Amino acid sequence: MALRKLSGLAELLRPHNLLVSAFTTLIGVVSVSGRLDPYAVVPIAVVVLVAAGGYVINDYFDYEVDRLNKPYRPIPSGRVSRGEALVLALALFASGVALALLPGPVSFAYAFLNAVLMFMYSYKIKEFGLLGNITVAFSGASTIIYGGLAIAEHAAALATVAKAAVPSLYAFLLLLGREIVKTIEDVEADAARGVRSLPRILGVPAAARAASGILLGVVALSLLPLLMGYGLVYAVLAGVTDVLIIASVKEVLLGRDKIAASSKARSLLKLALLTGALAFLLDPLIPSAFL
Repeated sequence: MALRKLSGLAELLRPHNLLVSAFTTLIGVVSVSGRLDPYAVVPIAVVVLVAAGGYVINDYFDYEVDRLNKPYRPIPSGRVSRGEALVLALALFASGVALALLPGPVSFAYAFLNAVLMFMYSYKIKEFGLLGNITVAFSGASTIIYGGLAIAEHAAALATVAKAAVPSLYAFLLLLGREIVKTIEDVEADAARGVRSLPRILGVPAAARAASGILLGVVALSLLPLLMGYGLVYAVLAGVTDVLIIASVKEVLLGRDKIAASSKARSLLKLALLTGALAFLLDPLIPSAFL
């Protein structure tokens, strides 16, 4: 019984996604400090706790939908009760926000507002289609901002958080494009749930064009860091990322079966997120002179 409960809690927390959140937070830290600052454990802990709260509260509010479509999930399967999930989510949010007091008041306010946004996304925002897509993209990119913000405030140099602006904008646009691609893949499920997604409002072809335009904007933006001083490591990894993005755009625009094409594009973009993140993380840590 205890193992069943533990497995349910672990599934609610989504450890693999929490690792991604920790990784992207580190990008913000490195963007601002230029090194693996030991203080990074604080913003990483804050982000992981708040993100975990977001995942749990999402399952709490998705109970009715999951009961019909995903009865194996922890709450509808009975491994974790809704009450337990709510208490856990609030405890995680509170712990993360409280820990955010350590870097300073600005970091605390930013963490608090993000926790509220995650709660509201699961409660209502996700039903509003594009606004939900924007919220998810912002939440992902905000981990980079928070990593930089916490380090900057800890060092009493808040202005340096601006160094995290470009990687966070890059992440936001890439995540937004991928979220719209996912709505094409999920158009039938969203119709059943009443979600006003972009493909349902404007049609699948228009949504495909919108996603492609955003993603091609990421390719154009990838040149900017080179002008800002990023070097060879960034150039190589960003080049790989651009190829993956262009391949995904080709799938979305030219694929005859839009559902299947968007599924393939989503997988390509998942890989692009990894290579793009590595470009911003590794370039400051590996001087080109050593290559």
